[in-house]
Amino acid sequence: MSYHVYHTEAIILGGRPHGEGDRMLYCYTRELGLVVAHAKSLRESRSRLRYTLQTFAHAELDLIQGKHGWKIISARPVDSLGALWQHPEKRRVLSEVGALVRRLIQGEESHAMLFDEILSGINFLREVEEQTLLRSGELILVIRLLSRLGYWEEKETHPLLFEENLSHSSLAYAALMRPKLLVSVNNALHASQL
Repeated sequence: MSYHVYHTEAIILGGRPHGEGDRMLYCYTRELGLVVAHAKSLRESRSRLRYTLQTFAHAELDLIQGKHGWKIISARPVDSLGALWQHPEKRRVLSEVGALVRRLIQGEESHAMLFDEILSGINFLREVEEQTLLRSGELILVIRLLSRLGYWEEKETHPLLFEENLSHSSLAYAALMRPKLLVSVNNALHASQL
């Protein structure tokens, strides 16, 4: 029996052990949305895909959908984001954003704009060093994710939502409005009931 092979770009948002050496990965893909895929022998030291498919890696995947779900048959690295792993605060932001995406997205559905938003946030994290800018960037990324998924209705944050790259003015605005924006984020998350 032959299967259709799906070629897609993905960000690995995490995973869990599966069996002796396998792993189930949460892959946010450009074409398919959030996919939970089986990666065979990924936890074994001899695995060639071990570093390509680590958490927060950006990779090109070849997937098939079998009787028991998605399987990764090959992967090519785009970016391992290894430098972000060395910075505890950046690693925390990535972990929380990954958990938020897994929480808010139910089922497989393509959302290329959301994929690009996550990549943009990762690129911002790579470049920023100052703690206050990092916190403001994290807040803007969360607001943009909520907005792209339809959970954000605040009109006054319009400039934060549509700038292609984060400017100093939007970061300064997010820092100034942080308490109010955090209340709005928490209200949006509560209203999502997820």
